[in-house]
Amino acid sequence: MAYQALYRKWRPRTFDSVVGQEDITNTLKHAIKRGTISHAFLFAGPRGTGKTSCAKIFAKALNCTNLKDGEPCNSCVNCLAADKGAMADIIEIDAASNNGVDEIREIRDKVKYAPTQGKYKVYIIDEVHMLSMGAFNALLKTLEEPPEHVVFILATTELQKVPATIISRTQRYNFKRISQKDLEKRMKYILDQEKIKYDDRALTVIAQVADGGMRDALSILDQLLSYEKETVEYEAALEITGFAAKEDVEKLFLSILQKNVDKALELAQSELQKGASSKNILNELIDLATNALMVVKTNGNSQGNFLTADFTKKIKDIPLENYFKLISSANTALNNLRYTNQQQIPLEVFLVESTNISATIVSPPRTEMVSNKNNNLQSEVSALKKQVVSLTEQVARISQHHNNSSQIFHIDDGDNRISKKVSAPVKEQKPSKKLIKNKQHNQKNREQVYQVLENATKHDLQAIKDIWPDLQSVLQVSQRALLDVLEPVAASSSQVVMKCKYTLWFEKASSDDDLLTILTEQIAKFAKHEYQIVLVPDEDWFTVRKDFLQAHGTELLKRKKQVNNENQQEEVKVEKEIVEKAKEIFGDAVKVKD
Repeated sequence: MAYQALYRKWRPRTFDSVVGQEDITNTLKHAIKRGTISHAFLFAGPRGTGKTSCAKIFAKALNCTNLKDGEPCNSCVNCLAADKGAMADIIEIDAASNNGVDEIREIRDKVKYAPTQGKYKVYIIDEVHMLSMGAFNALLKTLEEPPEHVVFILATTELQKVPATIISRTQRYNFKRISQKDLEKRMKYILDQEKIKYDDRALTVIAQVADGGMRDALSILDQLLSYEKETVEYEAALEITGFAAKEDVEKLFLSILQKNVDKALELAQSELQKGASSKNILNELIDLATNALMVVKTNGNSQGNFLTADFTKKIKDIPLENYFKLISSANTALNNLRYTNQQQIPLEVFLVESTNISATIVSPPRTEMVSNKNNNLQSEVSALKKQVVSLTEQVARISQHHNNSSQIFHIDDGDNRISKKVSAPVKEQKPSKKLIKNKQHNQKNREQVYQVLENATKHDLQAIKDIWPDLQSVLQVSQRALLDVLEPVAASSSQVVMKCKYTLWFEKASSDDDLLTILTEQIAKFAKHEYQIVLVPDEDWFTVRKDFLQAHGTELLKRKKQVNNENQQEEVKVEKEIVEKAKEIFGDAVKVKD
């Protein structure tokens, strides 16, 4: 038999076996027992917290023929078929790969048919936030008033992307991250059932890495079992997850607080060589600093929190400000990791900075520090004044040979006021090539916008706005960000002006021909008409539009009046032709009345 991953093998089959979501599972059980079943549910929360599992259990319970206290029996024909995924009345749909209008219309057409095997026909739509706006609109009416035998269960990890019109038509359940304690308890139960030996510290590391996701925890555990086969070892868990041993992190933490930068760098380098990542070391330091701060601040019991002997005694006299600044510096280093490929550098910079922070806080009393700082500032200001005077004298000597213009510099040096007359040639400054290029580009861009505005119509602009939501469903993630900063503001039969929120994005998009080509092709695909894109910065749009109206407003009004006059003349001409034709046919019997 093929190997089955732990998270699939041990997927919960009853509500009671779902970990960490007792409030939700109890509510669903009571709804089944009382027969108060809503027509639509929305399960939202982080990945691996039990959304899909609860949806499957709920669908199975709705069609179970032998319910036991709101739980499916898992032994009747319907339950067995549901466990195998062979029950026709339970339809699972992945919205990530079936996100179009046609797929939702197919569901809408099929819901009217009665269930063939169970009591309810249940549709489970996973990652529902991936549906296009058109698909959401197609689902609205069916979701609000489905047939009595249909239940919808929507699941999503990004609730903010689900339209409010959908959320308001469902019962929403928010799944929370599973606690580290519950993750460890579940892993111990599974390992005991599998008869596999384990180190408790290894499970603690896995639970910490999983960050509240049961599926992530079991996937890491599966990977560890492939590595160690018949046992779960602490060292192997550290190596696979990239975490540092807790006792080593405590030593590193103490060396930072003791201002021992050499030892701190040595310990960090040692952990990196063992396979720990800079990100995990920083996360562990933040976690340890937070726990230490709570113990020191509340005088709480630290038993079981730390591994190093006398750790609490060593940290109890450290000022609280040290912990705050250490945590802040570590968070800054974590953020900097995203912008470099040399991951050890932000960690090493953090270690040097944090040891210096400790040194400044544990130094002499505050009043003495303030006075020392004032003295240092005064000496620096005095030195700067002397440098300014020296530079002024040098400029004066150099400028004696030039008589084109003169300048007078005044330097305030305490009570003495020094004035120096400096003669310097005034050179005609020529604009840089870059400035000329930018002006030319701006002028060309403005002319393109004017060209669109001269022929702009509401009909063309509305056509672009109608297909704007559909572009979200076909563009890549990096390209969707462009749609968030662009807004169509004017359109003619062949061109569209798009306002760009940020100047930086305007410059980037204007120079990215591939991106504009893709966007142009997609607009042509949905609008069934080709439009050339003209970009304009947000800060320039209102100025450009105002200048255009002032320059061309009279001309546009004149043109509009001319069109109206031509239409009126055409109507009069048509009326005369009708009257003449009538007289020709009916003769004098025709009487014309205004």
